[in-house]
Amino acid sequence: MLGNLVGLIDSDYQGQLMVSIWNRGQDSFTIEPGERIAQMVFVPVVQAEFNLVEAFDATERGEGGFGHSGRK
Repeated sequence: MLGNLVGLIDSDYQGQLMVSIWNRGQDSFTIEPGERIAQMVFVPVVQAEFNLVEAFDATERGEGGFGHSGRK
């Protein structure tokens, strides 16, 4: 059995990759070199840029956060 989403790999990692796997059955088995036992998904990394401001303009919502509609 393979663990789902065992880990994330840093974008600058250059070492060897390993797969966590364990046998939950009663019978022994061998994983041969070259057998397909895992998948890898490449996910883009967003590099956010921030625009620092001294103050915000007033808005209709005001200081209310998520779910703040002003209705009761």
